[in-house]
Amino acid sequence: MAGSRQPRVLVLRCQACRTRLPAASNDVAFRCPQCGRGWEISAGGLSEVPSAYVPPPKSTSQPLLYLPYWSFAVDAHVRPKGLADASQLGARDRAGRYKRAFVSAYAIYRPTYIGEWGLVYTRLQPTWEPRSGHGPEAPGAAITSSDAQKIATHYILAEIDRVADLATLDFTTSVSDPELWALPAYDLGERIRCPWTRGELPASVLDDLSKIRRATDERQA
Repeated sequence: MAGSRQPRVLVLRCQACRTRLPAASNDVAFRCPQCGRGWEISAGGLSEVPSAYVPPPKSTSQPLLYLPYWSFAVDAHVRPKGLADASQLGARDRAGRYKRAFVSAYAIYRPTYIGEWGLVYTRLQPTWEPRSGHGPEAPGAAITSSDAQKIATHYILAEIDRVADLATLDFTTSVSDPELWALPAYDLGERIRCPWTRGELPASVLDDLSKIRRATDERQA
């Protein structure tokens, strides 16, 4: 048919070192297992995004599984409308706490029921020291950075709303450009455990976990 477009084939290789990128069927962003650069599928092909990883606790002896998260620097300011009460002042102070938001970039089955660790990390504001470069290998991200940015903004507003009604506040909230982070978890077989909070998720709620494990084993072989 005249004028029809052929399907575009995108070669998933790091644009810097040409290493094959880890990818499952629904993945849209990747951390290069060789040089550690981050890449996201865009209209023009692959666009680079800042990438980092967080080392696990030094005392760990558990098998590790690194999972992808979108991370955003946060700038939130709240000012009460009219005379301030205790809840409004609490919301103002809480807004000032948030310096970074996290959104799980892997697909989760029923996240509102089983929990979302990105929200937990946003709430706790852990004092991680992320590193760049080669580091650990992680599977691809199934959630786009633009969707994650909207979710991150929602997380911050929801946390402020827990203290005071947003309708009683003047607020400005912005999140930075996305960064693709790899965060460690303990792979306990039927469950996944957070090294810092000790929170656990059933392994069955992570879509494509078998593919993630298989890809991780292949790269480590």
